[in-house]
Amino acid sequence: MPADDTVDDMVAEAALQLWAAAQTDFDPFEVDSSEWPATAVPVRDADIAVDTRLEVEDVRASLGRLDGVKVVVGREAGTVSVLRVLPEDTPL
Repeated sequence: MPADDTVDDMVAEAALQLWAAAQTDFDPFEVDSSEWPATAVPVRDADIAVDTRLEVEDVRASLGRLDGVKVVVGREAGTVSVLRVLPEDTPL
């Protein structure tokens, strides 16, 4: 198992790519983050696990560490989802 920081980097990158691909009303790479709609399409933990080839539990632990730092995470019915990716210029 890779170190936590390596897992976090993998999960953050996968979350960004999958979240951006899931958006149908805008392209996060083309639209300024201040103009992103509040109703973005979430990305499930299971999808990130498949993309990174990590166990879902490892992805969930990583998302917990990344929540509020690189992503906004939501929890519903046993699923952890990335609701929003935080732009790099977001103050911590």
